[in-house]
Order: sequence, then structure tokens, then C-alpha cells
Amino acid sequence: MDTTKSFPDIFTFENGTRVETANDWQLRAAELRELYERTMYGVWRSGENVTFTVSDEGARSISFFGDHPAEGAKNLTIQVSVGARTTAWSLPVYLPDPDKVPMPEGGYPFIVSMHGLPSMEAALSQGFAVLANNSTLVATDDTRHLGSFYELYPYETAAETQTGVLMAWAWGASKILDAIYNGAGKTLGLNPSLSIVTGVSRWGKATAVCGAYDARFRLVAPSCSGAGGLALYRYFSEGKKYDFSTKGASAEYVYGQNEPLSCLQSDAERGWFNDAFLHYASPFELPVEQYELAALSAAPNRCLFLIASCTGEDWVNAPSMWECYCEVSKLFHFLSLEDHLACNFHKEGHAVIEEDFLLMLPYFNKMIRGIDCEVDMEGLHTSVFALPQNRH
Repeated sequence: MDTTKSFPDIFTFENGTRVETANDWQLRAAELRELYERTMYGVWRSGENVTFTVSDEGARSISFFGDHPAEGAKNLTIQVSVGARTTAWSLPVYLPDPDKVPMPEGGYPFIVSMHGLPSMEAALSQGFAVLANNSTLVATDDTRHLGSFYELYPYETAAETQTGVLMAWAWGASKILDAIYNGAGKTLGLNPSLSIVTGVSRWGKATAVCGAYDARFRLVAPSCSGAGGLALYRYFSEGKKYDFSTKGASAEYVYGQNEPLSCLQSDAERGWFNDAFLHYASPFELPVEQYELAALSAAPNRCLFLIASCTGEDWVNAPSMWECYCEVSKLFHFLSLEDHLACNFHKEGHAVIEEDFLLMLPYFNKMIRGIDCEVDMEGLHTSVFALPQNRH
């Protein structure tokens, strides 16, 4: 089945006119952001008053990777207020060892992660600080719509009040960046203009959303994000055979079930989205396709680094994320930003693994910091799914 014929055309405005120039794209991007807010993720919020405190008492970073004690970490507390409403939450900040990696002028580059990172030492050793957010403090991972975000913006029946959990988590990362710009960067020794946002699985979805709505993040790195993230709703890999022998895995790997739209709309996951998303009975009814979400991170001063795993990712639909990469590359090419899009499809691991950091962070240094370092740009523009035997 050739599903590509069913993809919405990113270069066509809703009124039928065509995107012809880079300026046209900015207008189309604004239209897409509004469309995603209205039909899928809910309302993006910004403009709050954000303050912070820093202490030596380490917070704890909690995620589905486990409870990470913040030994040696600083504690960053984010305080956000809108009118009479206020909220706050804390997260640990892990800094590189200055004896091993001296602080550069302007401060360390840093990673805002939606959760604790199992390969954090790989980042610290390369001179990147890590802020491991407690995303479930920002918004609970359910339909209760509790947490710091919803203390400010209650989820009600009116569409204009509804922000799903993925957008709320994205907002949480954005508020951390607000705090960095508002003085926490100077206090902690972080360079506000050298930021990465990342997350895995449901937090990979939120990472892609964050990149689409906060253009200050210089590199957006969603990992294993799947349906609702950067897997295309209309591309199905289940039942298809893939040759992963070049990755040291099976030459006859057959994908099992992909996560269906109905699962995203179930009681377990529908809290991630707004109520309007529940009304679509088929992926082919959706007015958007997820390469359009990826495209919203395209800009001359930014990069998108897509991470996925080849094996064990049947549900997440890794081949679909490669199709997303291929489709969004057309937009990056249109904008003459080919090198601002990169990817790594590692062999296995539902995570940002050390292999990813060893590729992504030098890429960041080259593209964002302008450091002359060896980066296999050609290797970051392909994957095992590009092999002829894996094209379905």
C-alpha cells in the first residue's frame, strides 16, 4: 500500500495556495502550529513570570528509567506565576567536572532532558551539563491533568482551555530555559544560547512538540518518539521484513504490531492530547502528518537530530520515523538547511544511548558552536532503513 499519496502536502496552505519562498514557509509554519494546537496537542502557553532559586541540595530526577539520586548535583527550583496563580517544581542540574572539562567562556552548553538519562556520563565527559527534569511534576502522565502546569492552566471543557500532557511537558522544558535566560545560567555556569532538548518515548513526543513551539532550543533531539511523536501515522511497518545485519542484528527481522491511533485515544494515553484528537477515527482523517511537526524545528540557527532504535521497536514503528526523516528532509532542502537535519538509528535501546551522544554532541559543536571537529555528516543523513532491501 502506497501511503505516501495520502500524506498532507506541507507546501500547500489550507486555502490551497503554495509555499514558494522561505518567507511563505514562515507563514505556513505558523498555520501548522495553530493546526496542531487545535487538533492534537492543545494550547501552547507562554509569557509567564519565571524566577528561580539554586541550592546545593540535590533534587531527584524521576522517570520510567528509574529514580536518579542527584549526588553532586545542584538543585534548581523553577517558580512560575500567571496573575494570582503560582507554582514551582525542582530538578537536579549535573555539571561537568571543571578539572576535566574547564568551563568555556560564556558557560557550558547544556541538555534539558524530560527525565533522567541513563548515559548521562557520556554527555558530562564531553563538557555538556544535564538538567534532568521531573516532568511528572509538571504534568501527571494520565487524564487527571494535575501538576504545576495545570495549577496555572486548568484543563476544562472549552477548547481554548485544553492543553494536553505532551504540550505541558514541552512547556516545562521551555520554563527551564526561561529560568536559564533569567539568570540561572549565570549562577550555574551555563550558556543560555547553547541548549539541547531531548527525551525518550512519550517524552520523545514532548521533545518534538517543544522544538516546534520554543525556537530558542538550538538542537531538538527526540528519541524513539513513536506515534504522536515523529512516527508517521499513515506509514505502517508491521508484517514487513528488514535486514539489520549491518547493525549486527537479524537479517530477517519482521516487525510486529505498530501502536494504532486507537491506543493513543485510549484511557491510558488520551491525556497526552486535547479532546479534539479523540474525534479522528482513522489516521487518514488527520489534517496533519508528523513530518510537519518535525519541520517546525527547521531554522538557520537550529538543528533537528532524530534518534531511534532498529530492533525491539515494533510498537514505536522505527521504520516510520525514518520515513518521517525522508519526508521532512524535503523541507530542509527547500530552505537550504540540509545539514541542519541529522539522525542516528542505533541497533537497540529504547533510550538516548552513549552511541547517540558520541554522534550528536560533536554534531552540535560543529553546527551550533562552530567548532572545527570531525563529524561524519554523510553518516548522519542515512540509516539502515535506506538500504534497498529495506525500502517498502
